Amino acid sequence: MKPPHSNTPPTLISVRKKDNNFQRAEVVKRNREKRYQHGVFLVEGVAQINLAVKYGWEITALLYAADKPLSQWAHELLDAGTATEHWELAPELMADLSEKDDTSEILALVSQRKLSPDAIEPCNNGLVVVFDRPASPGNLGSSIRSADALGAQGIIISGHAVDIYDPFVVRGSMGAIFALPVTTTPSHTGVKEWVESAKTKGFDYQVIGSSGKASSLLPEVDFNRPTVLVLGNETVGMSKGYWDVCDTTVKIPIGGALSSLNVSCAASIIMYEVARQRGWK
Repeated sequence: MKPPHSNTPPTLISVRKKDNNFQRAEVVKRNREKRYQHGVFLVEGVAQINLAVKYGWEITALLYAADKPLSQWAHELLDAGTATEHWELAPELMADLSEKDDTSEILALVSQRKLSPDAIEPCNNGLVVVFDRPASPGNLGSSIRSADALGAQGIIISGHAVDIYDPFVVRGSMGAIFALPVTTTPSHTGVKEWVESAKTKGFDYQVIGSSGKASSLLPEVDFNRPTVLVLGNETVGMSKGYWDVCDTTVKIPIGGALSSLNVSCAASIIMYEVARQRGWK
């Protein structure tokens, strides 16, 4: 774990009823607008909290049930001075906030990071994954997890999309959202500008779009150069702007009764092919 941000001990807050503190935690869990208003999001799960700490995210509060025994992991986390505040909640309030049948022993309120594509540094052999207007929190979370596992250097979410700090995105990513820059931009223009900037720095990124209407099959495309991979919306695919930006488009050869794959499956397959061609460098 990283050392505490200061030598000041955390403020201990007792939450025994549905007061303002509880309501703040509850509303940022379920309401996108309130998450951005407060600038925090709720994180649940040992792996997710550990990764948030490991990668230096600001933990504003750690929440746990009063009068319940805690594991060694929980004691070490609390003793590390990671959070500004410690909230001792009545057990029934912890159960209300937890999404698990067996209530988690610790929840965390984590400060958001508002990142633009400029936060992603271009590099040789780079891979940036773009999701155009993703609508499913589960799909996006799973795709972020795959991107981290398969060597992406960063992610760009463009257009009107699901909230990247939705609890289902964070949980689906298994905490990978903390490990690499997940950035946002209003449209394809932000991606185009990032690629142009990278080229001025000497990194010749190609832009490859994924579509069932593409003429090139996945094994036919050479990924042995810096690549921006674009995945379209689950229902309507890539916007026209991305069709204009892409150097080429690619489709996954499939059989069976259906003509398309779940977007998170498609993303994983394409990223696997990128890693395979590159020899897992």
